[in-house]
Amino acid sequence: MKNKIYLAPLEGVTDSIYRRTFAEYYGGVDKYFTPFLSPNSTYKFTTREFKEIDPKKNDVTNTVPQLLTNNAEHFLWAAGEIAALGFKEINFNLGCPSGTVVAKKKGSGLLYYPEDLERVLDGIFSGLDSVCAAKGAKAPVISIKTRLGKAEPEEFYEILEIYNKYPISELTIHPRIQSDFYREPIRPDFFEYALTHSKAPLVFNGEIKTVEYIETTFDKYPGINGVMLGRGLIANPELALAYQERGLQEKSNITDGEGSCIDMIRFKAFHDDLLSQYIEILSGEKPVLHRLKEFWGFWAELFPEEEKTIKKIRKANKVGEYKSIFEELL
Repeated sequence: MKNKIYLAPLEGVTDSIYRRTFAEYYGGVDKYFTPFLSPNSTYKFTTREFKEIDPKKNDVTNTVPQLLTNNAEHFLWAAGEIAALGFKEINFNLGCPSGTVVAKKKGSGLLYYPEDLERVLDGIFSGLDSVCAAKGAKAPVISIKTRLGKAEPEEFYEILEIYNKYPISELTIHPRIQSDFYREPIRPDFFEYALTHSKAPLVFNGEIKTVEYIETTFDKYPGINGVMLGRGLIANPELALAYQERGLQEKSNITDGEGSCIDMIRFKAFHDDLLSQYIEILSGEKPVLHRLKEFWGFWAELFPEEEKTIKKIRKANKVGEYKSIFEELL
């Protein structure tokens, strides 16, 4: 079985433009997960949300829409709409650690209330087929992205028992609790527990930043469906491709300090294409620069010796100024 690589959803980063452009210049990814959509009582997607699932802007064969809600009816409405567009899988976000999300009992916040979690999952899996049939569509499979719990990792034992009651297509585990955010070390012992107790196929997510770590993860956890890469893949867009095509690193010309390499000619073309697309769709220079600066929160790792120039990029107020500094950096 092929070892699969997935692109994790990052709000404000991995939008449809980024995913489509990344696939064109790099690839090596089997599934692209969208930043979460939040279905609610309006029973409408916002314009921004629909762009993330518009079949004209996304490949429905490898794009997985992700939903964030604590309401089964809202989830089912969105699932019906998404199924009608041709998507084959929907991911349920039970991992987001954001304080504002958790305060609404969503994302990893819902994990703290196992009775509510089970009630929501009951509603989703009992109603999915009929809702999609009403749209003339086949029901997509439902996968879940989860943390271990909200306050204590031991919450995961009960949470996994609940997951095991449902036909979850894949369970992606980020082995941290909500209060760890991304600061505290991951807790691999709980992923190992899931290996022997989960009925759903597993995907590992968390702190994978090098080809060596990808290989080690698959060696350590044989039989998992895949690994989900987030910040590590944004920081080094060649990471998945370098794993899929081992010889790539030998052809590259810059090392990012983590033992990975990046081809600057390809990176510049990728960067310039993203920039031109954001200039075309965003109104004004400030929103364009804001979007690009989000990427530099990750790309800065490619240039560990260029801290001063990276600071200039982050302070740039005009697109022309930004372009000049970027050329200077290269």
